[in-house]
Amino acid sequence: MKRDPRLVRLSWDHHHGLVLARRISREAPGADGAALAVLYSDVIAAWSAAVLPHFHVEGECLLARLVRYGDATLQVERTVADHLAIQALVADMRDAADLESRRAAMLAFGERLRDHIRWEEADLFERTQALLSDRELDAMAAEIDAALPPYN
Repeated sequence: MKRDPRLVRLSWDHHHGLVLARRISREAPGADGAALAVLYSDVIAAWSAAVLPHFHVEGECLLARLVRYGDATLQVERTVADHLAIQALVADMRDAADLESRRAAMLAFGERLRDHIRWEEADLFERTQALLSDRELDAMAAEIDAALPPYN
């Protein structure tokens, strides 16, 4: 199914999340301490500036509407569980006692983020497009646009 234009703003975030996940998978395995510290700093900055706000917006604007539909219970539960698991991996990165623990947490974060984004694009967004009315999608899109900065 073609992506509804009212979900494109979230899909743009997903693109950037996939770029971040790919960067982690390429750089983290062989990074020395200094390089891993730079990557970690960039990952935490992206988390704070983009990924976490995206999670909040999905919850408030998209999931809050989907929860009305019993047919979407599994998608809502999966999304919430994934978001919490990814947040836990960020805590693991922050709390890591040594370089290898931080590397492992960062790699797990990148993999989980990638898998989650792919699932949302293939399943959650398809279900959203099928269930929400045009009125609901319009309201959702307006809230998303108000909550997230536009891409240039």
